[in-house]
Amino acid sequence: MKKQLIAAALTGAALALEAVETAPVFSDNMVLQRDTPIRVWGTGKSGEKVEVAFGGATVRGKVGGNGRWKLELPPAKASAAGAVLTVKGDDGTKTFRNVLVGDIWLCAGQSNMQWVLKNITGAAEVVAAADNPQIRLCQVPRVWSRTPMTTLDISWKVCTPETARGFSAVGYLTGARIQKATGVPVGLIDISWGGCRVEAMSTLESMKKFKTLEQTAKTVESQVADMMKKKDDELRKDKQRLPVALFNAMVHPLGPFAVKGMLWYQGEDNHSEGALYGEKLKALADTWRTNFANPDMPIYIVQLPPYKYGNEDSTRIPNFWAAQQRFAQTDRNAGFIVATDCGEENDIHPRNKIPLAERLANLVLFHTYGIGDDSAMAPTFRSAKRDGNRLIVEFDHANGLKTRDGKPVSHLMLAGKDNTFHPASGVIENGRLIVTSERVAEPQRLRFGWDKLANPNLVNSKGVPAAPFDTAVKVN
Repeated sequence: MKKQLIAAALTGAALALEAVETAPVFSDNMVLQRDTPIRVWGTGKSGEKVEVAFGGATVRGKVGGNGRWKLELPPAKASAAGAVLTVKGDDGTKTFRNVLVGDIWLCAGQSNMQWVLKNITGAAEVVAAADNPQIRLCQVPRVWSRTPMTTLDISWKVCTPETARGFSAVGYLTGARIQKATGVPVGLIDISWGGCRVEAMSTLESMKKFKTLEQTAKTVESQVADMMKKKDDELRKDKQRLPVALFNAMVHPLGPFAVKGMLWYQGEDNHSEGALYGEKLKALADTWRTNFANPDMPIYIVQLPPYKYGNEDSTRIPNFWAAQQRFAQTDRNAGFIVATDCGEENDIHPRNKIPLAERLANLVLFHTYGIGDDSAMAPTFRSAKRDGNRLIVEFDHANGLKTRDGKPVSHLMLAGKDNTFHPASGVIENGRLIVTSERVAEPQRLRFGWDKLANPNLVNSKGVPAAPFDTAVKVN
């Protein structure tokens, strides 16, 4: 039946008329989102009666005149006991077995989110331990479309060493940590494609909502119009860079499935855009929150790790970090992690994903679950005050500010009124950073870690790196 639906969508034919069908996200071994109405939907014959049952609750309705139906079951509590979800139509019943109730996390982005578990540092041990029936994995295929699709060839799998080894490393490692800490079943949906742009996973409608994206929306609208009139082979080969194309094919078919939140590790393909990227993240957030019918959906951003990016200006990536941070700090349901210590100068795909995923999980656990404390958050610049030839810097979430190696604070550059930067020294006193430079008598501006390859040693008591900053670049 799925093949028939796909064929119908491709030819523009009417929706399948033989029997009631469910959206592609429903399968054996799936996870349903706890503590929120359970939305179940699909297609069928106009007027056909539909009955959905799960966990002792039953709801009934009919297929609409457009051949679509949607029903809501009441919220269910978390449960690791495999249950049965049934969808009954006039011509038969679809039965989904071994269904759990827990939290579902979307794992989205480009190649560093796509990077699979078997290829990370320490893979053998981690893969061997990935035997957890309370974690379920769903891999979205890398497909594209000019228009929003409703079909998708996906299914849920129980987490085993065999199923986890080819799954997103950051997604799995973060999800496994969440599951262990909460004791709640976790479903992970990997929606990633190496080289994708943020525009590919956003909608034009969302871009148009933001005045700051007015020109971007016009450009995307023109690109979409061009895409609609050209044949596949006339378009660029790397379809993951086409605007809206991945949202249409990989994200839209999943809505309005109820989920807990989103992990976003993307930006390499947009890294030259600076502040504009922070605005594009607003459109992305609106797109996904709308699609999953969750206006308060948490979104957690992974800042890009250091990488040489050819001969590009050394401050281009720091300005991009600031854009990522700015989005996270101005959206009440977003957060970010610093990854300055998780990069490889000559490899855009660093293999050591474990520390990064642990940091991401700790932030999610604190912000979304109230587990842990704000030491999961990066120390961030709050203010700087000149005191003679010293600049006194205060941080939010300082939490026992120190250096990881016991040495003086690294990667500090100080400028005076001439705005010329010179190397500076920094010491920590009572949770504040005191910065001086022999060549700057009246300090006016400070840069910390403001270089594409910087891995500063300033951390909090738990080893979480402080976020790079330029006192002249606003992040909130």
